Amino acid sequence: MTDTMTRPEFDLAVHHGTAGPVTDLAADTVARWRESDPSWKAKHWAYTDPDEHRARRLRPINLSTRTKATD
Repeated sequence: MTDTMTRPEFDLAVHHGTAGPVTDLAADTVARWRESDPSWKAKHWAYTDPDEHRARRLRPINLSTRTKATD
């Protein structure tokens, strides 16, 4: 399942270099993600938060059409 980000979250992540447009990625990565996740709109990517080893991984993301409601 593809994660979702708001446009402001994505713009901030792009500013920090942790997200971007699909054109930044290799074609084989995009093809693999499209095959494994049909719900991905194939437009954006981001890095995961660091894991216990402080490693980040690329992941496909979709942008939400509305801002998330605050709790």
